Amino acid sequence: MADIFAAVDLSTVAAFITGTGVAIVGIAMGLKGITLAKRAVNKA
Repeated sequence: MADIFAAVDLSTVAAFITGTGVAIVGIAMGLKGITLAKRAVNKA
C-alpha cells in the first residue's frame, strides 16, 4: 500500500484535482450564463 502512495506524486494529484475543479466550475458558469442570457432575451 505504501508503494502505491510513493509511486503517485502528491503534487501531480493536487494539480489534476485543481484542474478538474476549475473545468467543472467553468462549465457550470457557462451553462448558467446561457440560461441568464436566454432569460434576458425573452424579457426584452
